[in-house]
Amino acid sequence: MENQFSWIQQWYPLIPISYLDSQQPTSVNLLGKKLVIWRDNHQNWVVMDDACPHKLARLSLGKINADGNLMCRHHGWCFNSEGKCTKIPMLAGSEAEETACKSERSQITTYPTKVAQNLLWVWPDHSVTAFTDCTSKQPATIPETELDIDAIDWYMFEAPVGYIVSVESSLDPSHAQFLHEGIGSFSPEKTVPIQQFENVGEITSQGGFTLQHSGYNVSNKEMEATRKFTPPSANTTIYKYANGKSNLFQLYFVPTKPGYCRYIVKFLVGGNSGSKNLFFNLLPQYLQTGLKHISGYKLADQDLAMMHSQETIESSLQKPWNKAYFMPAKSDVGIVTFRKWLDEFAGGSPAWEEDIKTSFQELDDQQLFDRWHRHTKHCPSCRNSLLFIEKAQRICTNSIVVFAVLALLLILINVPVELAVLSTVIAVVSCLAFYLLDDLRHRFLSSVSKRGIPWLKLYDN
Repeated sequence: MENQFSWIQQWYPLIPISYLDSQQPTSVNLLGKKLVIWRDNHQNWVVMDDACPHKLARLSLGKINADGNLMCRHHGWCFNSEGKCTKIPMLAGSEAEETACKSERSQITTYPTKVAQNLLWVWPDHSVTAFTDCTSKQPATIPETELDIDAIDWYMFEAPVGYIVSVESSLDPSHAQFLHEGIGSFSPEKTVPIQQFENVGEITSQGGFTLQHSGYNVSNKEMEATRKFTPPSANTTIYKYANGKSNLFQLYFVPTKPGYCRYIVKFLVGGNSGSKNLFFNLLPQYLQTGLKHISGYKLADQDLAMMHSQETIESSLQKPWNKAYFMPAKSDVGIVTFRKWLDEFAGGSPAWEEDIKTSFQELDDQQLFDRWHRHTKHCPSCRNSLLFIEKAQRICTNSIVVFAVLALLLILINVPVELAVLSTVIAVVSCLAFYLLDDLRHRFLSSVSKRGIPWLKLYDN
C-alpha cells in the first residue's frame, strides 16, 4: 500500500558525532539489528552489520588498522568501507584468499549514512537500491530558528523503556506538573487545564502530524506551543511566549530493540547563558559537562519509573490501547493522535529485525535506574569525569597513608605537636575527600543509593 510507512526506508539519527571515537569502532542497535560504526581513512563514517561473516564475532570488538579498514579481533579478517573483505590472514597471499574475498559470503552489508547538525544518520535498508532510495528523503533536522542550535551539544541516553511509550510521553505535556513535582516550577497547585489542543493539518504516513496547544500551568498559560512529529523519530516542540521569547526542544526517539529506546535531545532556551560560578568554570570542560549531566537524572528517573510501570501493566492486559486507555481530556490529544498514526500507517509498532524476541521484561530498580549503561559509558565527558574522579581518589588514598604515617612518626620523635596535628588533619581531610568523591563517582553509575537501603527517592514529599 502506497501510504504505508516503511520502518527501514527512513533516516534515523544514530548517535551524536561528539559521542564517537574516530580511532575505534562503536556498537549500536537499531530496530533490533546490531550495527557497528567506524571511520575509514577518507574520514567517512561507515555503518555496517556488526557480525564477521567468518564466525559471527562482533566487529565492534575489533580495531581500525593502518590501511583504514576494520579488522575483526577474532581471526584478523579485514573489511573496507564498502563491506568487502580485503584480508584473511590464514590464507595470506594465496589464490584461495583472493577467491574467498570475492565471495558474496565474505561481504558485510553496509548502509547509507550522512552527517547533519552534528548527528550521524543512517538509512537501515539493506536492499540493492538503498543508496539510491535514500536520496529521495532528508533527515528530520532542527528547523530554521533564531536560536543558536550549536549553543549546546546533543545529549544521548539509552532508556530501558520502549519506543511507543517514549514518544507518547513527549506528546503529553500535562504530565509534567504532577510527575515532576518539585523540579523547577512544576507543581500540581500551579496546574491549569489545557484549553486548546488539536491536530492541525493532515496526518500522513511520511509527514506525521502537527499539534498545537495552549499552556498547562500558571506561568505558561498564555503561551502557544507547537509539536511536530516527523516519523519515525523526531518531535520538534516550540514554545512561544507572550513576551516574544521562544524555546525549542528537539527530541529524537530511536527504537533500538524491544523494551529500549535511544533518546537524543537538545533543549534550546532563549537567553541561554553559561554558569556564573567561577569555581565551576575553572573545572575541565568535560567535568563541567559530566556534572551537568548527573544533575538532570531526577527528572529522567521519574519519567522512567512511570513509563516502565505503564508498560508493565499494559503488557499484562489482553486489550488494544484504545480499550485499555481512557482519554477524556483535551490534554490527551497528542497521545491519541500518535497512536492513530501508528495504527493506521505503521503497523501498530516498530518493525523489528526478524526473529527477535518482543516479549516484555519487567526490570528491578537496579536495572531500571542504572546510569552506566543508560548514559555514562556512551558519553565521553562522563567517562572522562569518572577517570578524573578515580585519579583524585588515588591521590587521596596516597595522601591518607603518607600523612597518617608522618603524623605517627612526628609523635614518636617528639617534635612540636603542631606538626603532628597538621599531618593528622591533612590525613582526615583526605579521607573525607575520598568519601565524597566515592559518592560522586557512584552518581555516574546508578541512581540507586550506594549506602544504606538500596532505594531511590523520586520525590521529597
